[in-house]
Amino acid sequence: MKKACLVLAILLSLFCMAPVSQAQQEAAKVGGTLIYATGTDALTLDPQFVTDVPTSRAVMQIHETLVKYDLDMNIIPCLAESWEISADQLTWTFKLRKGVKFHDGTPFNGEAVKYTFDRIVDPAIASPRKSSVVMIKGVKVLDEYTVAFTTNKPFGPFLPALTAYNIAIISPAEAKKLGKKYGQNPSGTGPFKFESWTPGEKVVLARNENYWGKKAHLDKLVFKVVPEDSTRVMLLLSGEADVISSVPSVLLDKLNQSKDVRVIREKGFRTIYLGLNNRIKPFDDIRVRRAVNHAINPEIIVNGILKGVGTLGGSFESPVIPGAIQGLKPYPYDPAKAKKLLAEAGYPDGFTTSFYTPTGRYLMDRQVAEAVQGQLKEVGIKAEIKAPDWGTLTALLDKFTEVPMFLMGKGSPTGDLDLTLNLTVKTGGKMNHFSYSNPKVDRLIEEQEGITDPKKRFQVLYDIQKIVYEECPAVILFYEDQVFARRASAHGVEVYPYEYIGFNRTFKR
Repeated sequence: MKKACLVLAILLSLFCMAPVSQAQQEAAKVGGTLIYATGTDALTLDPQFVTDVPTSRAVMQIHETLVKYDLDMNIIPCLAESWEISADQLTWTFKLRKGVKFHDGTPFNGEAVKYTFDRIVDPAIASPRKSSVVMIKGVKVLDEYTVAFTTNKPFGPFLPALTAYNIAIISPAEAKKLGKKYGQNPSGTGPFKFESWTPGEKVVLARNENYWGKKAHLDKLVFKVVPEDSTRVMLLLSGEADVISSVPSVLLDKLNQSKDVRVIREKGFRTIYLGLNNRIKPFDDIRVRRAVNHAINPEIIVNGILKGVGTLGGSFESPVIPGAIQGLKPYPYDPAKAKKLLAEAGYPDGFTTSFYTPTGRYLMDRQVAEAVQGQLKEVGIKAEIKAPDWGTLTALLDKFTEVPMFLMGKGSPTGDLDLTLNLTVKTGGKMNHFSYSNPKVDRLIEEQEGITDPKKRFQVLYDIQKIVYEECPAVILFYEDQVFARRASAHGVEVYPYEYIGFNRTFKR
């Protein structure tokens, strides 16, 4: 694992922005409001209900986990100061940080940790991400600042699992008072605290003056919802926004020419794909799914629409994630073969289907969808584009029977394949919008969890990815580069490989 993390760190360092020095941080101006323009609104501010990255970016300014990743993808202490594992590898004991308070003034302690983990599996709460802690048999408070987790079996990816935003620690007092409405008035331990939320418009956060670590420089942090790519760019150029997400590649040259703007480009863990619902005809036929794969030319999309901002590959997992298989190629672009497969499946004249896409969630997502639509048309597949708002789209996908074809992305919030495999390709996974099911894949996912030797575990992960590649529940379009931009006056913006953007060290001058 250490070797894999080292390789990953080297790869990432090739794309990282110049860090802000310690001297610059010490001389940083305190105060001011930073406007971060993002393509989609947060769907909740309750960590246990987060299912998308833009929402997590807001949530994790407010909340924190026991352990976390640094920019080089090393797991480091956060709310836990240290930990140890028992000889039988079934019990993990954590020493907690003392003197920490939630934003509502109540103390952080072992009971708060236990409450958080108990809540996510509580049927009355009905968290869509309770699978995040399925490996945990029990949580025991040994004393006020010591907590022990017992797992059902030796669990190799346990520490990466604890970095997930879904199990960030929340205030028991506030959660008990608000129940399922906790997401409307959250109380964590993070560097920023919740101030207000105007749905569809903005989320406003304020500096946590009682933060246990180094306090944020900014007085306020505003997540401003701006779905249109070009509008976000204009806001940045005019100075009405300080940082923007998902910069369209066609406007990169324009931004690079501005003396007042700096582009941030980082490799990331996200796969952008065309999902095919295996439960809905004609995508229940593997010949049709393979035909769609042969009908799409990802290289034209990446080099044409995205101007090279993206990486090609065939695996469902981004190759920069530890455990991702290397070298799988996209299905060859072959329209003639696609038509032959469609004819064999009983669709010699093609077919018509609904094709759902987000707008503003991923890099030039609507334009990518239109390119896919055009390529499918060449083999007789008429894909009718539907573009509901992000919240409506995710709600439709979560019904698992309403959306036959969709453009979507899959990241890796823990930097480990276990979480996303359970969510996306295991039978019944909460993000398995393909309705994909393979008993062998299910068995291998469970098997890899019990392997603590990284090399042996990775081999099983490779086998899983090969099977999914062969059964093609999706067309892999590209691995997304993270492209943000900031005003030259906004310093210390931190972009992580797992798509989090940190503002606790950001300052303006």
